[in-house]
Amino acid sequence: MRKLLCATDLSTRAERAVRRAALLARQYSAELLLLHVVDDDQPKHFVETRLAEARAHLEADAARAPGGPEAVAAIEVVAGHASETIARYAHEWNADLLVMGVHRRRVLLDVFIGTTLERVLRVDRRPVLVVSADDVRPYRRVLLALDTSQASACAVRAAGEFALLDGELAIVHAWEPTYSGQLETAGAVPDTAAAYAENWSREAQARLQGFLREVGLATLPIEQQIERGPPFDAIRNAVEKRAPQLLVIGTRGLSGLARVFLGSVAERVLRDVDCDILVVPRPKEGK
Repeated sequence: MRKLLCATDLSTRAERAVRRAALLARQYSAELLLLHVVDDDQPKHFVETRLAEARAHLEADAARAPGGPEAVAAIEVVAGHASETIARYAHEWNADLLVMGVHRRRVLLDVFIGTTLERVLRVDRRPVLVVSADDVRPYRRVLLALDTSQASACAVRAAGEFALLDGELAIVHAWEPTYSGQLETAGAVPDTAAAYAENWSREAQARLQGFLREVGLATLPIEQQIERGPPFDAIRNAVEKRAPQLLVIGTRGLSGLARVFLGSVAERVLRDVDCDILVVPRPKEGK
């Protein structure tokens, strides 16, 4: 990891992200850019005042961060549209990782418009660390949420590149019987339905073990939590049970109406799971 970008809205939640980003910069000897975007859809005098106030705030945050102001390579305070500006700076800075604080949940607005974080993920498609915990210890307890897809493979690779696979690792994997509803509708006897479920369980475990071999995790001492049911429920249960410092999850990048009506596991996790989360979008085709 060579470059980090921490985008902050100057809230208490974002201050935690600044501290974590500074710790990571020191840990990896990486350059850290602190960025704040002032909404430019306001009177000019108000924007100018906010720009000056924000720079002073960020300089104070940098002074209090682990490693002091020397841990911060640059501070940028600019006017613009938040998600577009953050994505542009991440691209121009060539950041390996974007660090942000957990957003304030506003249910209806989040559903129909999406959060700044989610818009950045769709536009820029680079790993984002979402910081929730007020903790600056290095990550040692890491939970990987895997579904054997290419998106999960990308998440594993990113976790390896960020040296997150050396501590106490656990995996959560969910599987759902493909035709269980049809069997019940058709009036299958309980023994028959149970036999099918057992077969599906063995297949799910075999697929997971094959995936772990493909991504180089098969030989590592990793606890595995394999559950039957919806993926989000399994992830939430695993977080509650294991209390990881960090959850790693890939996202397939649904957009448009698919997001509004179907949602995605990663987006539910971002909204409802309370721990630090590394979200790794699948790269665009051709990258």
